[in-house]
Amino acid sequence: MTARMSFAWHPGLGGIVGWCFLALASPVQAGTMTKGAGASPAQDAPAARGHEPGKRKRITTRNSPRNSTGDRVGDRTGNHEESRDRRHETIDVRARAWEKGSYTLSETRSSTGLPLSLRETPQTVTVISRQLMDDQQVNTLDDVLGLTPGVTSFANDNAGRTTYRARGFDITNYKIDGMLINATTSFGGIGSSINTDLYENVQIVRGANGLLGGTGDPSATIYLQRKAPMKDFTVNGLLRLGNWNERRVMADVNAPITRSGSVRSRYVFSWDDTDTFRVREHVNRLGALANYAVDFSRRDTLHYGFQYERTRNDGASWGSNVPIWFADGTPAKLPRSTNPVANWSTTMRDQYTAFGNYDHSFGGEWHLKIGYMRTEGNSISSLGVAKVNNAARKTGGYAGFWNEDGSGAYLNALHAEYHDSRDNADIRIGGPFHALGHTHQLVFGFSGYNDTLTTYSFSHANGNCSIAGVVPFNACQYRATGLPIADWRSWNGDYPGFRTHRTRARQVDVTRNYGAYASGRFVLAKGLSVILGGRVSTYEAYSGSYTLANVYSGQSGNGRQNGVLTPYAGAVYDLTRNLSVYGSYTDVYTPQSQLRDANNQPLSPVMGKSYETGLKGAFYGGRLNTSLAFYLNRQDNVAQATGASNLQTGEAIYRSMNGVKTEGVDFDASGEILPGWNVLFGYSYLSEAGLSYRQDPRHLVRLTTTYHFHGRLKNLVIGGGVSSQTTTQWATNPGRPLGNGKYDSSNLNVNGYTLVNLMARYRLMKWLDLTGNITNLTNKGYVRQAGFYDGMIYGQPRSFTFTLRGHY
Repeated sequence: MTARMSFAWHPGLGGIVGWCFLALASPVQAGTMTKGAGASPAQDAPAARGHEPGKRKRITTRNSPRNSTGDRVGDRTGNHEESRDRRHETIDVRARAWEKGSYTLSETRSSTGLPLSLRETPQTVTVISRQLMDDQQVNTLDDVLGLTPGVTSFANDNAGRTTYRARGFDITNYKIDGMLINATTSFGGIGSSINTDLYENVQIVRGANGLLGGTGDPSATIYLQRKAPMKDFTVNGLLRLGNWNERRVMADVNAPITRSGSVRSRYVFSWDDTDTFRVREHVNRLGALANYAVDFSRRDTLHYGFQYERTRNDGASWGSNVPIWFADGTPAKLPRSTNPVANWSTTMRDQYTAFGNYDHSFGGEWHLKIGYMRTEGNSISSLGVAKVNNAARKTGGYAGFWNEDGSGAYLNALHAEYHDSRDNADIRIGGPFHALGHTHQLVFGFSGYNDTLTTYSFSHANGNCSIAGVVPFNACQYRATGLPIADWRSWNGDYPGFRTHRTRARQVDVTRNYGAYASGRFVLAKGLSVILGGRVSTYEAYSGSYTLANVYSGQSGNGRQNGVLTPYAGAVYDLTRNLSVYGSYTDVYTPQSQLRDANNQPLSPVMGKSYETGLKGAFYGGRLNTSLAFYLNRQDNVAQATGASNLQTGEAIYRSMNGVKTEGVDFDASGEILPGWNVLFGYSYLSEAGLSYRQDPRHLVRLTTTYHFHGRLKNLVIGGGVSSQTTTQWATNPGRPLGNGKYDSSNLNVNGYTLVNLMARYRLMKWLDLTGNITNLTNKGYVRQAGFYDGMIYGQPRSFTFTLRGHY
């Protein structure tokens, strides 16, 4: 597994990237459309009716640059105050029309809460649009983040415990329509299995973003925008078939309930069932959304709805499922299909959500929005896998290492059940105001959540955990002791299963995070604006437990912090009509009481500072957005996995690292670079200091693109993508066997890799498309994680899907 990389980095590439960025600016006038093709709108009827490939309309969108008064260049209406609402409504409709087939957005609120274009936002924002997700057959959040520039991932197992990282740190903030959700990928979280059929787009804000709630995590915030009802009747559906017996259906119906559309609804249903490249693994997913909107007047709208998601993964493992070494220290070199799990090994997650928000317009574009969301989730994991376990120390070494003759394997097994409930609330008021000859924007708000995680207790002492009468190693875990496997080479997964039942014994962990915030965009001079804001938060977490007799045994506090101030400052200066220079600063404050050290104590909050500066560009009226960012993060108390796990809970053990510094460069381009040519491109360079090993690639390249032909080939779209990353490094525990009970626990270098994808779509009829996708075209072998339990997780080999998509 020693790294030997063919990925070469040339010192002149940074200059080439910068040159390309600047070259884009010279021939283009923002806010105008020259002749050429739209962003493949003909493939997305009915939104693009009346717009043909090869013809761009001269329009003004909300992404056009502002002049010295804060108004958009190109809004040549004379009196700016007259017919403002009517004019903005027209602009919004036009923006939505080209966004339907685009890889970018005209506006985002994900960073500051203010309605800003990507160019006006002093942070790096990446958009994974609905069109891109449809082109690449994206099913889950894991698929989305696998396409996202600057984001990497590693899988602790194939049961959904996947960690996502950006700029050298774990991503911990996930939002749906601005509300923080528990998207952890531990045994009790829904995480990577989030069904993207239910969402219109995903926005990724890189850098610290504690202003709007959550924590000031310097990695990124994932913002999912739920599909919302519209006033027109539309129907979309798909049928997908792929290798490994993949079958997927989706229906998306937008139905106005009244003739005018003042009462409207949207229903989405998604079902997916598939085997995988691993033996004995089968995944089933279900997602459903019912979303409603009621216009009580031109100024008052109520949105409310319900959502359900379920994932079942049969053949799931607990920890890495493919051994790296045999017991004598030689490389195992096992095939990608290896999955030494018991036939009953499975994990199940479901989540119920009710949501609503009320929007009132005061006129003059000032709005009051009150939102609430309630989420209930359940998770059950019964896992059994033959692997090494660093807790099972025996005479002569650790148990679980396989021998080439088929001996040495033990079943590691775990049973865990969780229930999580979360209440979210957000109240905000905002809008523009005029002062000193300029138009400025303000938003004030209060947001927070209350989360209760219940962990049900299973153990031999409680009388509710056993396998074949064997006493667990501890709690409800068998750690390579007591459950031998005669010959791993011929083992077919047969093994007696868990005998468990739920009692009233349980642990309850409560987390609260709430606070007030304010943000403003102030135009100081022609082309110069600053964004100032701050949040004052209260964070608390505590735990309590109940006995078998349902007696509360006391509470232990994991810490409470009051009045934590998270300041934010940013500035944007327009260099030309297309290019701006920007900078931003914010404090980093990240509670991490959910992470435990070797003594099972919560880690102290991460403290630090985050800086970012760079260039942004907007071209073709906002249809193409570019960003070149330079960032620096300094932090203390940063969590890093030790490679070991807690004997009672099975969760990873972390250590706190001080003096951690990450710095790097992100270059992004998204949208339409030429008529009919959509692209999402990103290059990231990362330098880390203060960590014991490098688990992030130094260089990362992501490209996704499609081209929509014109003329006789107007029904054809082709595209593809590339993802390439350099070497990573992982901790091992206990490490490579050396004999006589000794191990080499040196960090493990894992080779970088390059993956290539292809797609093609053809319009069979006005309402029907056929799409073919190939992922990992070269069938490249790679791993998504290595070292955990001295095992690894293989990435997916080459796969094919064919999709019929209908729309009306």
